[in-house]
Amino acid sequence: MVSRAGRVVSSVGSAPGIIALGLAIGAVYGGVWAHQFVNFDDPMFLSENTHVIAGLTTGSIRWAWTNKDALLWQPLAWMGHMTVSQFAGMQPAPHLLANLGLHWLNAALLYALLRSLTGAAGRSFAVALLFAVHPANVDTVAWASQLKTTLSTACFLASLLAYTASARRGERFNGGVLLAFALSLLAKPMVLLFPVLLALLDFWPLRQVPPLDRRGWIRWLGPKIPFVVVAVAVVAVTVVPWAATTAVDMDTVHAPEWRRLAAVPGNYLTYLRLCVWPVDLAVLYPEQLDQPPLRVAGATLLLAGISAAAWLTRRRFPALLVGWGWFVVTLLPASGLVRPGQHAVADHYFYVPGIGLFLAAVWLVADLPAVAWRPLRPGLLGAVALVAGWVAHAQVKYWQNSVTLWEHAAAVTPPSPAGQVNLGNALLGAGRDREAERAFNAALGLAGNDFRPYVNLAVIAQRRGDNAGAISLLRQALRLAPAEARILSNLGSLLQDAGQVPEARQLLERAVALRPELAEAQINLGVLLAQTGDLPRALVCFQAAVRLRPDDPVAQQNLQLVLRQLAARPARP
Repeated sequence: MVSRAGRVVSSVGSAPGIIALGLAIGAVYGGVWAHQFVNFDDPMFLSENTHVIAGLTTGSIRWAWTNKDALLWQPLAWMGHMTVSQFAGMQPAPHLLANLGLHWLNAALLYALLRSLTGAAGRSFAVALLFAVHPANVDTVAWASQLKTTLSTACFLASLLAYTASARRGERFNGGVLLAFALSLLAKPMVLLFPVLLALLDFWPLRQVPPLDRRGWIRWLGPKIPFVVVAVAVVAVTVVPWAATTAVDMDTVHAPEWRRLAAVPGNYLTYLRLCVWPVDLAVLYPEQLDQPPLRVAGATLLLAGISAAAWLTRRRFPALLVGWGWFVVTLLPASGLVRPGQHAVADHYFYVPGIGLFLAAVWLVADLPAVAWRPLRPGLLGAVALVAGWVAHAQVKYWQNSVTLWEHAAAVTPPSPAGQVNLGNALLGAGRDREAERAFNAALGLAGNDFRPYVNLAVIAQRRGDNAGAISLLRQALRLAPAEARILSNLGSLLQDAGQVPEARQLLERAVALRPELAEAQINLGVLLAQTGDLPRALVCFQAAVRLRPDDPVAQQNLQLVLRQLAARPARP
């Protein structure tokens, strides 16, 4: 295999380099195995997901391929979580270590890919090292739910490695490349513009762009059409509203289209800032849709200027064009144009696009013409990597548990409803009710149309023995979210205790109809049915609850109690 500089590359990887990457990652993330799950996404993806907890069963695998509970179709990610659960259970450590192992694999694949593409082992290692220890990637690596990102990236980098090998052999199309790309999208539909990225790599370092006459265009772009077809198919499946049960209630999701478009240039600059100056990092950044016109214009001009400079210097610094193009293209789906959740900007969206910025920076520094600069380059890389790793190691500590995570986010970002709600939930889980109450009230002051603070304030009221206050708060929550099964279940249970059985039964029946997989609703309805004498239907509810939560002692006890009561009934003549 011959590189751009004519050197022969005997192998695409280097064991010492990969070991060094692993040591660097271990130094940064060494304590992550002792962390807990956090209360943001981890309950949905892991700790409270009965399908994942069950492991690789027939029913769970079927569910993985037929649901969109996370608003995206990501069956491979679900199966990745199920695989860890199958062999290691639901303790946090195995899931966090699996994610950490995938990050090491991604750093190794990136090193191998760039070394294969360019033959420049030193520069390739520098890019991989920055990727391995950059603070903006802590969000992805230290968060167990982000296995979808690390798994998708592993498949993505494997597809680029396969594409590089097939391109060197002169093959116009390779099925293995398409398969790895498809697997990447099945884990997380992030690299949808993969064909554009292939075109960039054809320009440099592969240098396989043919003369662009009519035949040249067909010869160059034709083999990339299957990748476009796969990407369009995944997008179509993802946007079709089938089997989605998670309600997105954030106002920012429904912002006018022009506001989203106006925010995109500023979002790009925020990611650039994350790369160059990764301080005050947080799990959630407040949305900023009402951008001042001058800021929008300035951000647009700056992005256009960088793009123009990359284009005009493409012959002297081709890596700048490719690296900048990598960043712009891979970030576009997560730039704020279309956003199904609470994020407009999030550190974990930087994971793949950041590779392009690292590539451009390393090659640009290495290609600077000053001779006196060259001896300083290794020392500069070491200093940058050391500082980045130190900052990343400090950032990892904030992911120890939900309280440290959200207290840090509240300290470094402006107040937001989502941030205060999640902080309140963390404090509530830690038994710090008074602090949690302040956070929930602050959330209500920031956005009174969010039902979640009312639900959690009701929990606090119930702990204090104020069931009437809890009922009032849950009724306010229900007005804001009339189809939220947890509210219906909690309110129904409280109304039953208050003697309002007919309304309680109506609410609980509706909760179970809306979300039959919600074990607590099945238990609450079963208790009401058993107390009103409807033992056969109560049995059905408790059996469903046990299937959903096999280790739940309350469900098991209620089931056994109903079975004994049914057995004690005299047989009908």
